Amino acid sequence: MFTKASVMTTNPPARHEVASIDAKPMWRFDHVSVSMGADHALRTLFEGVMGFENGFRPPFPFPGRWLYDGEQAVVHGIYDPALSAEVGELRFNHIAFKSEQCASEVLKQLRQVGLPHTVARIPQESIAQIFVQLPGSLVIELDVPDDSDVLLTHHYGSTQAAPKAEGF
Repeated sequence: MFTKASVMTTNPPARHEVASIDAKPMWRFDHVSVSMGADHALRTLFEGVMGFENGFRPPFPFPGRWLYDGEQAVVHGIYDPALSAEVGELRFNHIAFKSEQCASEVLKQLRQVGLPHTVARIPQESIAQIFVQLPGSLVIELDVPDDSDVLLTHHYGSTQAAPKAEGF
């Protein structure tokens, strides 16, 4: 338990500690992505229990559903005919983060540390999607502003959704 004396004598963090944190690029959580055989299981939890709402989805050439918590699309569902529609089978795809750091700088850093990655673009938007594969088949999507130095290595098709771990 804190006493008034202990709270009053606690020193604030050193100024240099805050400055080093401020110098890092800012990343924030954006969404999780799941593949689904049908959307009823997804809707039961995220819409029925948690109150998320179906909303805008860019014109990807494959079917899906984006669920919003207010203004933020936090769950991206992608229909996958290989999964059971009867039970609404779900499979985790990736987790995504967003930054204002330019795509070419993020790609440079990924090459420097040797992480496998692939690059796509959100249709009709200037957002680069950099999919990074981590050990254990975990895929992290980094959404950043596109720039002219970005070479796309993944192109969306009517049956090809976001890159999966086995696709790197």
